[in-house]
Amino acid sequence: MNITVMGGVYREYCAWPKQVSLLGSAGRAALCIVQLSKQTSVELISSFAQSDESRIAESFAFTGCKVTNHPAEHTTEFLYDHPLATPIIYPNAAHFTELPLFEVDSPNIEHALLFGMYEKTPVLSAKNVIYDPQNTHCPHLYTEKGAKAENLIYVLNRRELTLLFKRHNAEGEESIEEMVNWLSNYEATRAVIVKCGPKGAFVYCDHEHSEWVPAYQTHKVSPIGSGDSFVAAFTHYHYARGLDVIESTKMASAATAFYVEKGTMTADSNIASFVDTLLPHQFDGEIKRKKVYLAGPFFNMGQMWLINQCKACLEAAGMDVFSPYHELGIGPAEEVAPEDVKAIEECDVLYALFDDHDPGTLFEIGYAIKANKPVVIYSEKSSDEHLKMYEGTGCLIERDFATSIYRVSWM
Repeated sequence: MNITVMGGVYREYCAWPKQVSLLGSAGRAALCIVQLSKQTSVELISSFAQSDESRIAESFAFTGCKVTNHPAEHTTEFLYDHPLATPIIYPNAAHFTELPLFEVDSPNIEHALLFGMYEKTPVLSAKNVIYDPQNTHCPHLYTEKGAKAENLIYVLNRRELTLLFKRHNAEGEESIEEMVNWLSNYEATRAVIVKCGPKGAFVYCDHEHSEWVPAYQTHKVSPIGSGDSFVAAFTHYHYARGLDVIESTKMASAATAFYVEKGTMTADSNIASFVDTLLPHQFDGEIKRKKVYLAGPFFNMGQMWLINQCKACLEAAGMDVFSPYHELGIGPAEEVAPEDVKAIEECDVLYALFDDHDPGTLFEIGYAIKANKPVVIYSEKSSDEHLKMYEGTGCLIERDFATSIYRVSWM
């Protein structure tokens, strides 16, 4: 089996926890595919600085993956404060109204995985194409610049789907079902898979069948590159293993669980035994949104920054957030306390920032416990002794930020 992977190779820096890589969407996907099966031949086509070619060659040493580089002036860099943060990107191409085309003559390609790029618009035609727009700023349709495929499958996230739907003035509600139906008709796809983070993936195929495929509740979540690993695994199972769209999506979800917990991919023979130890997160639709009470201090710049980051990440995961600072501000006790208590009683789960041992936050945790509300505590530096009573009364304690946000979504 020969698979062509085309898209971006990027530098990725995460400040906390520290993580540095030179892979990007296409580089990571190509590496995942050859890790899943040594029998698959992969060609990676990308455009990055010539000075990085030796490092990329090292990453793919002994894998049999061929790397074809169309040299660029710079290798694009993504800078993250934390794994769930919106990255700063350099060089910043967002001000371009029209990105330069990255066209590859590909008359004999049978199976291709194509990623959209931040700095260019890739154009690749092939008989069978899996396409991920891979751009949350301005995603492009596969056919927009003349690319053609006999069998086209889209794998994209919900934000990209929504942006495409709005950009092309499609009519109807922005429900995932309506938007997927529009995209499938507009692009004549065989299937559309929508990645929805901790909720799993929505699959729509052949205009006949749709279903939610669950994500797995892993013990740790390292989300940078999780979407790339999902698309890579789907490509492997659908092209190399010949599974249908639904089964390929289910196996891709399982392989992604391995990737986010271990930080690497493995041979596909190891996937089934790994996920047997995990619980799938059952998700039946988007109608009910989880209500989260965000407890934490907001009395200095660092505390406010963390509160804002937590609120943004929880909302990005599809939850409604009650934040005392954003909803009520700093006010008199007789006004603030009753509203906070009411919000705790109405929430589905309380998420608490523990490390400053703020008295108000400790009260809110205790009240939620008494009210039989699930509690997730994010704590990096507090001792086990500090956390003893909370652990002993059923609170879920997470030491990793990204994992704690996913844990709230899965509760």
